[in-house]
Amino acid sequence: MTHSFPILLLGMLVFLFVSCQRTSAPLKKTIFEPENISTDSIEYAPSFSPSGSEIYFSKSNDQWGKGGMRSAIHYSVKTDQKWSKPKLAPFSGQYDDSAPHITNKGRTLYFISQRPSANGQHTSQDIWKVERDENDKWGTPMRLDSPINSSANEYCLRTDGYGNLYFASDRKGGYGQGDLYMVKRTTNGYSAPINLGKSFNTEKGEWNLEVNKEGNIIIFEASERAQNQSSYGDLYISFKVNDIWSLPQNIKEINTTGSDLYPELREGENRLYFSSSDSLRSVRTNIYFTEFSRLKDKYGKSAVFPK
Repeated sequence: MTHSFPILLLGMLVFLFVSCQRTSAPLKKTIFEPENISTDSIEYAPSFSPSGSEIYFSKSNDQWGKGGMRSAIHYSVKTDQKWSKPKLAPFSGQYDDSAPHITNKGRTLYFISQRPSANGQHTSQDIWKVERDENDKWGTPMRLDSPINSSANEYCLRTDGYGNLYFASDRKGGYGQGDLYMVKRTTNGYSAPINLGKSFNTEKGEWNLEVNKEGNIIIFEASERAQNQSSYGDLYISFKVNDIWSLPQNIKEINTTGSDLYPELREGENRLYFSSSDSLRSVRTNIYFTEFSRLKDKYGKSAVFPK
């Protein structure tokens, strides 16, 4: 009995030392599936099926940041913990398509496209969706109606667990170059788009975003902010408490001097996926992932809410 207390104390000290080592260690960024999904081409905007057995992403053989880039949507399937060689999605390849988002238990996929509308008219960059049939085959893409789409450009639609829609747009009436919007799902369909307001949107640009299932965490790309490491885009995080969003915080651990964008949250895996060009000189982007819980804990504790 006389030796039990020192042994217990030693065990507690070891536990605390290990815990401190884990929390103080630099956050690791890992490239996703190098030489298979992340290659010498441009890969960005990943979206996983709810089961995690499929990934859809944007791919281009052009050069990042050089203008005139054209993308198509590709996919890969995981079998026995191994990802297959990516293939072109059957509904993509003819037009400029990007930013897939798979939802509804893997039955519906939203994406951004500049393809002509059903009446053959040229459209701006709009939100489209495609659905799987009972044989797991993708159908014909459909453009979402106004006022979700507009005559301006829409970017990167995401959904929360309640079916609400979130996206970015450079439509008229916003605060800056591009703003974040929300569309509430109602019993009769969807409400008109609601600008998420000054907590998110500035006179600069707010673009590609991700929202968690509970609808209380948003991660998004912002360009040209004073806090940015890169004028081309850094990732920010915001939390909602009592229907109030915290002021966005720059996620310093993962942002670079290049473009950091298109977050994809997999809380069940404790992973935040994102796309990055790593530096201003880079002409390609790849898909990366990092541990999410440490970011959530750190920025959740330091969140500031507007009065």
